[in-house]
Amino acid sequence: MNPVENRTNARRTTPVSARPKRWSEDRRFGQAMVEFALASILFLTIVLGTIDFGRAVYFQSQLTNAVREGARYAQVAPTNTSVIQTTVVGKASGLGLKSGDVTVTCSSGSCTTGNDITVRANLKFSFITQSFLHIAPFTMHAQATNAID
Repeated sequence: MNPVENRTNARRTTPVSARPKRWSEDRRFGQAMVEFALASILFLTIVLGTIDFGRAVYFQSQLTNAVREGARYAQVAPTNTSVIQTTVVGKASGLGLKSGDVTVTCSSGSCTTGNDITVRANLKFSFITQSFLHIAPFTMHAQATNAID
């Protein structure tokens, strides 16, 4: 065996974990953190905006269906406004609707057979991301009109 080769092989190298960190490695880590921060803001805005949009569609659907049910009941008992309001609030459970948010009106001022009865409801909708995205709450409206039997 050649003594020069033997001496070269005998040299020990420093393991990677024992080497001091280079400045460029730290810089890449910082760059990744900044990129993640910027990308996560955009990602979270899209995700939370999608969730809020889905909630708004669900609330509007529930409010519309509750008002429709109230108008169906109003066809039969048009003068019983408190029960009509209770029906609408009961069908819109979980939305935070109150009896004061529901109005019942009859066409021509009288609730008699042949006239129309209209049930309206207003619901204030607040976004989950309202403070984060600086969005003001808005009011949803639903209305249903039926002929009195």
